[in-house]
Amino acid sequence: MTTWRKMGKPKPKLPAGAGAPVSPAAPLRRSQRLVSAAAEPSGAVLAGGSGKLSPIRLLGKKRRFHFCANAPAWAAICCGGGDAKQLDPAPAQDVDWANLGDGPAGLIADLLLANDVADYVRFRTVCQPWRRCSPDPRAGGLDGRFLPRRWIMLDKAITANPRCHRFLNISTGESIRMDLHELAEHKFLALTPEGLLLLLHEPTRIIRLLNPLTRQLTNLPSVASLRSMEEWFGIQVYGVGLADASTVAVCFSHPRVLAVAKPGDVCWTVVHSGYLHSTLPYAGRFYCCVGKRLMVLNTTTDQQPPRLMVAAERSSRIYFSQMSDSLHLVDNAGELMMVHRSLYQDSEHNYKRKYQLYRVDLDAGAFVPAKGFNGRAIFMGCRRTISLAAETFPSISADTLYLGYDFDESKMIDEYNDLADDSSDETHPFSIVDCLSHCIQRNGEELA
Repeated sequence: MTTWRKMGKPKPKLPAGAGAPVSPAAPLRRSQRLVSAAAEPSGAVLAGGSGKLSPIRLLGKKRRFHFCANAPAWAAICCGGGDAKQLDPAPAQDVDWANLGDGPAGLIADLLLANDVADYVRFRTVCQPWRRCSPDPRAGGLDGRFLPRRWIMLDKAITANPRCHRFLNISTGESIRMDLHELAEHKFLALTPEGLLLLLHEPTRIIRLLNPLTRQLTNLPSVASLRSMEEWFGIQVYGVGLADASTVAVCFSHPRVLAVAKPGDVCWTVVHSGYLHSTLPYAGRFYCCVGKRLMVLNTTTDQQPPRLMVAAERSSRIYFSQMSDSLHLVDNAGELMMVHRSLYQDSEHNYKRKYQLYRVDLDAGAFVPAKGFNGRAIFMGCRRTISLAAETFPSISADTLYLGYDFDESKMIDEYNDLADDSSDETHPFSIVDCLSHCIQRNGEELA
């Protein structure tokens, strides 16, 4: 860090013929000030250096600025003095940004894509040369670079267009509106943790994934092989996510099965039959809770079909009731956690809900009790969880669990439960808390 050392202020010395020294109390004329600046200077010098600085007083200013005698010409111009005033300003140059070149434009596109796919899409809409030097995200399929992981769909925007929806960037707080004309041709089933929309094309019964920012539609197999003709009209989904770079895992209802498929497959592959308490794609793999165990979907072996494998097991000291309790997996900024929602009876024989937090240690295959969310806030619904940085949204409290509207214990407006002291406070209607508590209901099918 540059430090400054004040020097003594000697009496000003004027060159021969400049007249008698002017009293410090008397204001200097402009000619006298310039002469004084050209004389032997006084003032401040850089600590450890020998270059003296010349004091220049700007007209109409009381503050004293200093610039070094060997500073570039533009520095003297900015300070308002010196011979540099005689230089002509550089002529303005028009830059043809469209012809920036594939190298610089491609580098800018890569930097934008590394930050947010929305910025990348905006960059490509500027001009055709910029689109030429950046890959088309609609040709990437399920390429992880183009997934809108930071964006969630809130609800329908207040416009005359029924297909217009609001999207929120949970990292920056930015909100945008998107006209999703694809919803007019499909039935909306669920939102995925990767920011995609799971759709059903009812005439063909084909499942599709829509990227709302790039507008890429990815075709998956028809559900005709999973359901009878009488059942497929009421199809529901309670869990969905990517099991790897190209495999989609979906938890269907009626029949209740976990099935996987890749783009281009003819049919779905059933992996598990029965109810799964919670599902979550995490670190490129698909996790789910089955009974007392945390299972991971293994799709990496070509010789064997996809199957569930044990990733962690809860201790026998953790009591879990299939009838009244529920488990909820959370991706808390790269850390896998689980919330155990249980029912207990207090001293007055009133039934209340209790929430216990665990950190999942995948290396040890165990659940470790935790006391908070590392300064973040968690919005939890029956089937979805969202982790937010509290500093991004001032109205959200850190280390706090917010409940979705689909929980019985959630009140008319909603309430949040502080894990530190088990306190509850009501939130204001139409706040960001209300929007998020609404959009995490089930898998978001109420938002269509």
